[in-house]
Amino acid sequence: MLADVVTPLWRLDYEQQLSTKQQWCGEILNKFYDRKLTQSKQPKIHRIISSPVIEGYRNKDEFSVRTGADGNPKTVGFFIGKPVEGNVCCVPPTHLINVKERHKELSQIYQEFIRNSPLRACHDLHDGGYWRNLIVRSNSQNEVIAAVVVHPGGAMPDVVEKSKESLMHHFLNSGSNLKALYFQTCCQTRCASDVSPFILLYGEPYLYEELDGYKFRISPDSFFQVNPPAASLMYNAVLKMSHLNKKCTLLDLCCGTGAVSILASDYVRGSIGIEIVSQAVNDAVINAKMNSVTNCHFFCGRIEKTISKVFKEVEASPEIVIVLNPGRAGIDRAGIRAIRKIKQASRLIYISCKADSMSSMQNFHDLCNPKFDPSPAYHLTRMQPVDMFPHTNHCELIMLFQR
Repeated sequence: MLADVVTPLWRLDYEQQLSTKQQWCGEILNKFYDRKLTQSKQPKIHRIISSPVIEGYRNKDEFSVRTGADGNPKTVGFFIGKPVEGNVCCVPPTHLINVKERHKELSQIYQEFIRNSPLRACHDLHDGGYWRNLIVRSNSQNEVIAAVVVHPGGAMPDVVEKSKESLMHHFLNSGSNLKALYFQTCCQTRCASDVSPFILLYGEPYLYEELDGYKFRISPDSFFQVNPPAASLMYNAVLKMSHLNKKCTLLDLCCGTGAVSILASDYVRGSIGIEIVSQAVNDAVINAKMNSVTNCHFFCGRIEKTISKVFKEVEASPEIVIVLNPGRAGIDRAGIRAIRKIKQASRLIYISCKADSMSSMQNFHDLCNPKFDPSPAYHLTRMQPVDMFPHTNHCELIMLFQR
């Protein structure tokens, strides 16, 4: 049942999975036709790029805590069932083929620890429980960091300190061989590090990953593509589709740890990256220095507010190429409006991991609708799917918009 929820295509052979996702791209294009967002010339859909690795490819997993099938309220894994029907059950990731074995082992080590703890698990933010999620990240060298998230209202301050100490000793003595263990208190669904810092309990503070000859630093909550071998192919496709040159400036929006800017640095005059997560921006700055890249600059903030501040630095550029790589929720309409107003930008690459969502389709509509803003509208010309998530219904979709 868990496999059907997390990896719903696992019963199909890989070629069938790719065919299913290729067909899905055609359905996305049909939505553009339905909304009259395309020109008369049909946009080209390229053949999907397959993932070099199809099992155990995930470099980040976030395990939750809830009641398991055996009734134990301290079960670590993923959910099945529907909250509205009250039948949610937590199932360990033991048999999921997209999760690394090391990640599964750490989820079991954490489960063993919290089951021996007198503190309750937190199933709901207001139930008085303490133990919450386990975040696990790894790199291609199989180095692993983990972060335990707790609810601060579930224990007194002195108890919290004792729990941190016992947690640290448990992982040190478990043979987990972690590169680092972090601890975060969070009373919301999710807390960024600038709201509630990740506290390093032991180990080295960062992971490092190599991508196409460049080295990247990764913090506990920084964004980095979940499948690096496929990410390398995706970024190469982005650069090819962008038609970059030494006269153009790259505007890298939702830049994360700076991967697109740094990979494109040899092909452009310069790059400006904007990202809302401050720790990711810090990582991006370090990554550029670490790779001796001097023509990339990164800024923290919301797109619609930050573009106007940094645009003076690129206003003289005769040509601007925009790469927009938001999360599943896309960006708000004010951000799209700010993007539309950049007159030198005739090409925009939109990288979407959920192109069929309402928020993504709203972004596409606002980019292409002449009535949304007085500035020239974009139109979709190419689509390149990349299978970043084998065995799931999702893939990354690279979309070229031009005006």
